[in-house]
This record gives sequence, structure tokens and C-alpha cells, in this order.
Amino acid sequence: MHVIGVVGWVLVSLLVGCGPGQRQATESASDQPRQSRTLAVAHRYEPPSLAPKVAAANGPLTTTRLFNAALALYDNQGAPRPYLAQELPQLNADTWRLFPDGRMETTYRLRDGLTWQDGAPLTAEDFAFALRVYKDPDLGTFIRAPQGAIESLLAADSGTVVIQWRSLHADAGILSFGDLDALPAHLLEPAFADYKQGQSSRDTFLARSFWTSEYVGAGPYRLERWEPGVQLAGAAFDGHALGRAKIDRLLVRIAIDENATLAAVLAGGQFDYTRPFALRFDHLLVLKREWEPAGKGTALAVPSRAAHLTLQQRPELVGDEALLDLRVRRAIAHTLDREALNEGLFNGIGFPTETSVPPTVSFYPDLERMMTRYSLDPTRAGQLMTEAGFTRDAEGFFTNVQGRRFRLDFAVQTSTELERMQAILSDAWRRSGFEVQPAIMGVKVWTEPQTGSTVPGLKYTLAPAENSYIAAEMASAANGWAGQNVTGWTHPEYERLWDAASVTLDHAQRGRYVAEMMALASNNLPGYPLYYTMQVSTWVAALQGPDDTRQSPGFGLVAKATTNYWNVHEWTFR
Repeated sequence: MHVIGVVGWVLVSLLVGCGPGQRQATESASDQPRQSRTLAVAHRYEPPSLAPKVAAANGPLTTTRLFNAALALYDNQGAPRPYLAQELPQLNADTWRLFPDGRMETTYRLRDGLTWQDGAPLTAEDFAFALRVYKDPDLGTFIRAPQGAIESLLAADSGTVVIQWRSLHADAGILSFGDLDALPAHLLEPAFADYKQGQSSRDTFLARSFWTSEYVGAGPYRLERWEPGVQLAGAAFDGHALGRAKIDRLLVRIAIDENATLAAVLAGGQFDYTRPFALRFDHLLVLKREWEPAGKGTALAVPSRAAHLTLQQRPELVGDEALLDLRVRRAIAHTLDREALNEGLFNGIGFPTETSVPPTVSFYPDLERMMTRYSLDPTRAGQLMTEAGFTRDAEGFFTNVQGRRFRLDFAVQTSTELERMQAILSDAWRRSGFEVQPAIMGVKVWTEPQTGSTVPGLKYTLAPAENSYIAAEMASAANGWAGQNVTGWTHPEYERLWDAASVTLDHAQRGRYVAEMMALASNNLPGYPLYYTMQVSTWVAALQGPDDTRQSPGFGLVAKATTNYWNVHEWTFR
């Protein structure tokens, strides 16, 4: 397996990303007037709600971001920028104060004149109200961090948000989407009061049309119409904090069928921009050959978050209890053929990986030195299975002392690329003696919150973050399956490192803690990183503004990725 570095990462991005439309997309659009046009974009996944704080599968923030604004966003270098805030809190200044007892306080001053998309003022009280909603223990539908670390939130005045923290919190000065998003108190507070007073139920509050078809946010586009399963239509919001979007109208079309999306791009007239996952890597080759040379636009693929297989580790949910045995998990790792995946999925130019951390983050060299690696070695896998008490039956499959075959459940969502990945790995595992039980799920079932936590064996996902293996994030029926820990795996040393990283304000030291955490995961195998996904996107030649080749993939909480559509308000048509 080849070693991946920053240079190789960039070279592949250039190799598959350059084309005749690339230069047009990088020109400045800041001085362009507003345009009476419609921006039509293709997204594969439809969000269950437009509120970024609602926990859901498959990265719906891609869509929700278009209708929302946060205190901060991350630009194409992965650097935080103030958004609703005038400026971000700075450590050792009045805006970020540390106290002798270990607590701290951050102050965000909002931009002047902020409004919601219905014209009502957006004030500090909306953040205070949102915190009360997010901290309610019985709602159980919101991303759980960082509100547990917040002691209180004060609206010093209508434009000043003062957050008091129970302890040191590294990201307290860069709260972005999914952290502490404001909620419009003028629309939701009466309904929330009814719920708290027992006059209505939790389900009634969460089923309000505000969360979906009548959503009101503060992002670059205001929702006008939502046709479930078809599209979301929006109009540029005049009061957007960073300025009115230059393209007047927006259509987010739900494009589940990748082949139909490719046909639509080739035919023209339906999509101005396609987001990653709407197309797959083999489509890029078609577009490079037939579409881009004709000057119709830019097609590119860039390495991004790692494809990962989570592994069920809860005794009450696991399909075969032998998966709880580390020797068995290591045996599976020794028969995981990443190079076969690279050839079968990416014609040999992809990026196989044994870690979900990308090589572009600062602590990657530390992780490389510490992580456990598993060579492709079926002989060693057989030895480990023997140590775990398994023998082979007449057909060569591993069986336990009762004569029952070991079974490896393996679920992916319906997708040509993912089904191919499943077939390649399943074939290799069967040849090595593991009986595989594959399952392919439709998008609707796949995106249900409980699916990620209840699959009995392996499940495809994108790279877990550093909080994906802590007990506090354990997803369960009790919390609406909203936690980030979908495997059920925890470890005392991992918890210790997480606690240390959470209260470390020095970014370099925090990165070293995360490197140790990821190395510990590589040794204990609550899942298997496979390869860095090659995310394909396209935009037509007339569209200026997308900068997908330069965006930062980030990793988890310690190295945030570029905010989806971070500069969409500046996009224009030539």
C-alpha cells in the first residue's frame, strides 16, 4: 500500500480536477450585480429538517446550510470567519475570559441589524432560547455538543451573547453550524412553553411545520417551497449577514439516481452545480471525455473524508458475538483488501487508508508513528481465528466449537459504488473463510437515525470524528439515536484522552491528544477505514464561485472542514 502525503493528495486533486472550466470558476464575483437567475443544484440526500442542530444521517448540512447562518463559518482554508458575529472571541481578551476555578466565559457581539427571514429581529435572546431547547433532556433529537458544557447563556443586550462554560472548552470561540444555532423565539417559544407545561407533547413540538416546510432561518436563501422527495425552492434573503446572494433564486433538486444525474448533466439545462455523492467516480471519466472538453463546464474529483466501516460492539445488538473478540476483529482487518478496492473503484488512482484522518491535518505525522497497521495476511487471520476458538468446516468457513459458522453482517446503502465496494470486500472475506451476510438498504431506511446504531455488523459510513467513541455520545432509543457513538465501543484510556483534549486550548497539544485517540482506535478496531472518498462535483461554464478543489476536508472537531457553500452568496453567472 502506498504512503499518502499532502503532496500526493494535492497532485491527485489537480490531476482529476483541472479542465477548461476551472479558471472561470475561480474568478472573483464580489463586484457582480444581483442576477435574476435560478441556481439549480443536485443533492443526493434530502434532510429530515432544515435545522442544522437536528441530528441526522448522510450529512444533510449540505442542504440546511443554504437556509441558515451561524456565529462562525469555515472558509476554503479551514479557517474560521465571523458570520452572524462581528468578530470571534479571542483568548486572553475581554471576549474570552478564563477564571481561576476552571470555568470560562466567551462573548459574541452580533452584527448590527440582523433579522430572521420573516423580518423579525435576530437577537441574543434567540440564542438563549435555543440553548433552553437544546438542553431539554426529553427532546433527544439535537446534536448533543456543546450544550452540555455550557452553564448558562446571557443576553447582555440584544446584540451581545455571553456564554458561561462549566470548564475549558477548546471550540468555545468558534461556534459554527450544529453547535449553538439560534432559533426564532418569536415563532417557537409559545409552542415550547406549551410542551414544558405539559399542554402538548414532545412529538407535537418536533412535528411543527417550522422544522420543515415553514422553516425560517437567517441564511443566504429563504425557503419558499418544499416538495418532499423532489426539490426545495428558495429566494435570496435581503437581510443575509454577509450580503444578499447575487443569484436571485435557488432550486435544490433531490437526485437519488446517480445515473439519471449524469444523463441530466450531459444533456444540460437541469443542473448548474452537482454536490458530492450526486455523481460517482466512474462518471467523472465520462464527463472528462464528453462534457468538459466541449467547454460545457468543470468536472472534478477531490479526495475528502474517509469511507469507513463501523462495527457493532453492543452485545444486545451484535449479530455474531464473536465480533466482540478483538482477535476476530483483527483477523478481519488482515483480510481487508484495500488495493482491490482502489483498483475496482478508482482505477488505481484512489487513496487507500488505514486511518480516517486525512494527511492534510497537522497531527497526521504523530498518528502515523503511533497507529497499528494490519497487512493483508490471510495466514495471520487464520491464526487469530484459531486463537479465538474457531476451526474451518468442509467448505473452508470458520466455525465455533458448537459448529456454527461465524457470520459477518455487512450493510451499505443503495449506490453503484458502495454495492461494488461491498461485493469486492465480501468476495475477499469469503475466500479467507468468513461467511458474509450482505444487506443493501434504500436511502429512506438508511437515513433513519436508528439505522446507524442498530446494524448488527459492519455498516458503511463516512469517517467518524474523535467524539464518535465516547460514552457521553452513545446513541440509543432513549435519546432518539441522536448520539455520535453508533458502534457502542468505549475505552477508559480513550475517555481520558477525550477529556484532556476537550479542555486543552493549545491547538497543537489538542491535535496530539486526538492522534493518540485515533491510534488507540486503530489498535482496538471499532471499525475499519477503507479509502479517502473521491468526491465528484460539477458546475456549468457560466457559473462562477465554486472552489471545490481548494476546500479543506478537515477532521472531526479538532480540524474543521470547509463549511458547505461557504461563499455561495458570492456566486454569479457570467
